[in-house]
Amino acid sequence: MIKFKICLLFVLLNLICTQWLFAQKIIDLSPTSARLYRDMAVLASDSLEGREAGTLSERKAADYIAKQMQSIGLLPKGGHEGSYLSAFRINFPVIFKEAKLRINSIDFKHKDEFGATDLSSAGTVEGELIKIGNSFNFIEPNALNNNQINGKIVLLDIASKVKLTENEAITNEIVSKVKAVVESGAIGVILYNSSRKTTEDVLFGSPFTESVGVPVVYIARLPFNKIRKVKSGTCSLTVEINRTVSKPENVIGWIDNKSDKTVVIGAHFDHVGITRSRTGDDKSLQIHNGADDNASGTTTLLELARWAANNETLKYNYIFAAFSAEEKGLFGSKAFCSRAWVNNQNIAYMLNLDMVGRLGCQGDTISALGVASSEVWENVLDKLEHPDFSVKKINGAPPFSDHSPFLKKNIPIMYFTTGLHPDYHTPNDDIEFINFKGMEEILAYIRQFIRSAEALPEIPFHNINPIQQTKAYLQTF
Repeated sequence: MIKFKICLLFVLLNLICTQWLFAQKIIDLSPTSARLYRDMAVLASDSLEGREAGTLSERKAADYIAKQMQSIGLLPKGGHEGSYLSAFRINFPVIFKEAKLRINSIDFKHKDEFGATDLSSAGTVEGELIKIGNSFNFIEPNALNNNQINGKIVLLDIASKVKLTENEAITNEIVSKVKAVVESGAIGVILYNSSRKTTEDVLFGSPFTESVGVPVVYIARLPFNKIRKVKSGTCSLTVEINRTVSKPENVIGWIDNKSDKTVVIGAHFDHVGITRSRTGDDKSLQIHNGADDNASGTTTLLELARWAANNETLKYNYIFAAFSAEEKGLFGSKAFCSRAWVNNQNIAYMLNLDMVGRLGCQGDTISALGVASSEVWENVLDKLEHPDFSVKKINGAPPFSDHSPFLKKNIPIMYFTTGLHPDYHTPNDDIEFINFKGMEEILAYIRQFIRSAEALPEIPFHNINPIQQTKAYLQTF
């Protein structure tokens, strides 16, 4: 009992000491830097265990950001009315363990000749096979003959007339076809491609595809020749699959200035969680707090929201998007950009904030990437004041952060960062190494940028060419 009381006293003293040190730290900061420090002290704390996407700890971070957006006065623009949270689905990882396929008397080799797709569920089905090809109009309701398909395994052609570069459209077309036959009663689906176009890559590795509830496999072009002339027969199909479904959440708030144009200001708030350091001799599991990557961008986003919410001179609408699952593959920003209204008719530009907390680590320089995404950006940057640091203008913007899905939708972007440093993705990326005065200087610079962009008659999109993208890799790394 005495030991317990001593331990409890120690814990209380430690908490008091921590709060005192926190208060002392804030006393030395300006009001803006103190708010940045307060937000980062929460987001980059050990208690949030590195904010890995889809974990309970990351959800706590999302809840904190949502509460801040509410206190700022942002309107919720999440997945349902009144919410700042917008969940999306990640099938990550999808592990295909085993599959068996027999059509009439022919057995196909798993992985070599066929494989389960991301649409598939686990299960074993046996029954009559029917080949329906690609002749049905899947767009029209009730186009399929339910009696013809119900209770059968369907052999379905996924040849597409969509351009190969439009993977999203191809995926949507395939998914709509598969759903149509399943809704008509198919107990299994075998996909093949009668054309010479390659569509296999859209069937595997999609983070957003949900199972349609029956086994769905794809048979490669050459093995399909064994049954090309088959119209009907018997089939047995087995799929064993481990599907890990994660549902992280973006946090979205906005300011509605009744404009027909909207600016998206984004920063990812997830990090890599508890993992092994990529550097050093200690390879044990450690918390990676990600103070710079990217609690710095998230706290800067919140501070910009506080400024914009109290600035009645802004004419555009402003969406403040804290993206999840950037570290998993930009899945949060991809999910956001999958919305039909996110296009270059509605979105004026996207401003990305990723790692803005280490001004001075690589010299007193910030990098502005994506300058070539609009012909107006270079002139805007040239006119902005930045007495305390220099600006490296980079035309390209390689696809390693949340601006990338916006570029693919022909939306101009600007990406600000203070760059990589030796503590990147290590346990040493902690709050004590953050330059809060530098963050405050960058905030002032970004506010100038936003005002200048508001004064432009238009912000036309311009394609970044491959040479500019290649050069940007060299300039960044």
